[in-house]
Order: sequence, then structure tokens, then C-alpha cells
Amino acid sequence: MSNKEEKNQIDIFKSVKSKAITELTPELLETGLDLIVESDVLKDIPVFGIGFKSFSLYQKITESFFTKKLLKFLIELKEIPLSERKKFINELESKNQTAKAGEKLLITLNRLNEDEKATFIGRLFKHTILGKLEYTEFNRLTHIIDNAYLDDLKLLKNNKHLSYISPDIKSNLHQLGILNQSISDIGEELKFLKKVTGSIDGAKAKLLFKINDIGLKFIEFGFE
Repeated sequence: MSNKEEKNQIDIFKSVKSKAITELTPELLETGLDLIVESDVLKDIPVFGIGFKSFSLYQKITESFFTKKLLKFLIELKEIPLSERKKFINELESKNQTAKAGEKLLITLNRLNEDEKATFIGRLFKHTILGKLEYTEFNRLTHIIDNAYLDDLKLLKNNKHLSYISPDIKSNLHQLGILNQSISDIGEELKFLKKVTGSIDGAKAKLLFKINDIGLKFIEFGFE
């Protein structure tokens, strides 16, 4: 098999267009690797075909971990009508973007250090197909998830006001690019202290954090 043929067979976007992903279930994730690869459910999904085992990345990772990440990503797309999935991928193909974008997405899924991150990426891709997210926003959020400590991101669920999130975690989220950071007005701090304590001792500027637009997109589309 030539390299080109192998690459075509592991094209993840061909799997996105596959009717077979509607048959995927969370229970499949509890199945052993050998049974997953031989499963009748997966035989018609291109990414799990012959090319999957011969793909060079397959030799460099823990096989079951990569398989679970692929499944978790695809399961999030199963409720999207096949016609909508095909339309989205066909639009990418018309712009000659599928090869590069598909390779980038597959490598990112392979690199994830937690398989649950693939679920978040799958949800975001679902909303991208449905037209609620721009593809550039999807790519940016995928990069953020790849580099994030997942428990920090989970603190954002239904929490755009950042309640009960420590300053250190806010700083981490700022570095990821989903919070904006500013410095409080020292003049306002002085007025507040004087009003409350009658003294201005200890007044100092504080770091302030606020969710930004891409962070709001993550909150809206990353959790469902």
C-alpha cells in the first residue's frame, strides 16, 4: 500500500461523513481493543480500516488510548444528520482544506493527554458542523483544550462570572487565551479602603480577570 493510499484510508473526515457512526455507543468504549478493532460496528468507518493499523502514529502510541479518543470524538457527531455532515465536509473539500485540516485534527487527537478532551473537541466540532461555530474558532478552541489542564476548564461550566475560581487558576486560563486580564484602578481601591476602614494603608492594585469571546464560546458549546 502506498503512503498516499494509507493517508486516504485514515482521513478522519471520511469517517465524519460515514453513516456508520450513528451506530456508535458509549458502551463500545468499555470493550477491549482487539474486539473494538474487529467490531462490525466499526468496519464501515474509514479511520478504523486497514490504514488505521498501518498508520505510523499507530505504532507510537498506546493503541487503546488512541482508539478511545477517536471513538469519543466521533460519538459526539452521531446525532447530526448524515446530510449535514456530508454538506460540511464537502464544503471543506471544495476549498481544498480537508487534507491539511484532517491531518491536523487527527494528530491533535493522538496527542491529547486525556481521552475526555476528545469528547470536548467532538462537541465543538458538532457545533461547527451545525454552523454555530466558525471553523477558525473550532481550531483555536482545539488548541486551547490540547494545552489545558482539563479540570481547570471544567470550572467554567455555567460559570462565565468565574465564581469560586482561584487567582492561580484564573492566571492559567488567561495564559490559555480564554480570559482577559487587567489591573484594577488604584484610585478606586483607595476610595474603597478609606470608606470602609478610614485608612488607605495596604491599598494596592489587583489583577482582574474576565471571560473573553472565545471563552464564552467554550462555555456555550463545550459542555453539551
